[in-house]
Amino acid sequence: MELEDLKNVAKNFIDERDWRQFQTAKELAIDISVEANELLELFQWMDGKELDKKLMKGEDNELLKKIKNETADVLFGCLAMADHLDFDLGKAFLSKLEALEKRYNKEEVKGKVVKIPEYKN
Repeated sequence: MELEDLKNVAKNFIDERDWRQFQTAKELAIDISVEANELLELFQWMDGKELDKKLMKGEDNELLKKIKNETADVLFGCLAMADHLDFDLGKAFLSKLEALEKRYNKEEVKGKVVKIPEYKN
């Protein structure tokens, strides 16, 4: 399914429940942040590498289900924001990726953990 199709699904879901009246860009940004933090909470106090091994081997399907649900909640919020402000989320993503490609020249940063303030292009 295309990103624009997903945006329309989110739009219809919102409109069918008459929730648009409660939505502002600020409220949607808060929702995205809250949902992202609910996703982050699933990883709290866990060793990242060990957890990845378990998840990729299918050893913790219940946690994987929760991760999928919270990730979907974040995406729903992003789609709702794109609908609310009437922008093409796919184009916004590609534009951001283009800026990141300029900032992080692959030959210079490949295999390195680089923080934005430390890397000047």
